[in-house]
Amino acid sequence: MKRKALDAKFNPTASGFEAIITTEALDRDGEVVIPQGMNSTEYEANPVLFFNHDYTQPIGKCVKLTRTPQAIKGEFVFAKRPEGYEGSYFPEFVASLVSQGIVKGVSIGYRPEDGGLRRATIDDRKRYGPSVSTVFSKWKLLEVSVAPLPANPTALVSAIRKGLVSGADARKWLNVETSDRITIEIPATNYRSRDAGLSIQVNEVVRREIARRRGQLWI
Repeated sequence: MKRKALDAKFNPTASGFEAIITTEALDRDGEVVIPQGMNSTEYEANPVLFFNHDYTQPIGKCVKLTRTPQAIKGEFVFAKRPEGYEGSYFPEFVASLVSQGIVKGVSIGYRPEDGGLRRATIDDRKRYGPSVSTVFSKWKLLEVSVAPLPANPTALVSAIRKGLVSGADARKWLNVETSDRITIEIPATNYRSRDAGLSIQVNEVVRREIARRRGQLWI
C-alpha cells in the first residue's frame, strides 16, 4: 500500500472538517496521483477516518467525497463520545487539534489498479517537472487519515497553556512531554518584606499571569 501525505488546509465545520485529500501535484517521492483515476467504491462502503494510519485508532468517518480534475475533496465528521463514556476521548482530542490549526495534514492510503501505474514519460516530465518518476493514473482509495506530522509544536504548547488541550492528553496520545508548571517572575525590587499587603500583591500578580497565559486576559 502506498501513502501520500498532504498539508490539507483544514476547514473546520460544526462536527468535523473539510479538506483536500490529494491533488494532481508532484509529491516529495517524485510521484503523481491523478485524482480522476480514483476508485473509491470500496472505501465509501466503509469510509472510516483514522489517525496516522493507525487502524486501532478510528476517529470518525468520511461523509462525502468530491472529485475535480485537479483534486479530491473530502468532508469528515468526528466520532461522538459514547453515552456513559468517562475520561479522555481520543476523537475529541484530535478534533481540538484540528480546530485550533495545530494538526493540518491528511494522508491517503492507496494502491494502483491494473494498468494504472507507469514510469514517467517525456510528456509527464513536461507537465509535472523533470523530477517526476512515477504516475498513478488508476488507483484504489483504501483509507484516509488525519496526519500529525505537520503538527505545530508551538501552537500545541500555547493550547496547553491556555487550557484548550490537556497536557496529560498530549502526553498520552502524542507522546509529547509537556510541563504543567508555570514559572512566573516577580521582581523583588517591587516589594519589601515588611509590606503588610505583600501576599495580596503577589497573589494578584500570579492570578493575572495565569489568566493571561490561558488567554482569559489580554494586557
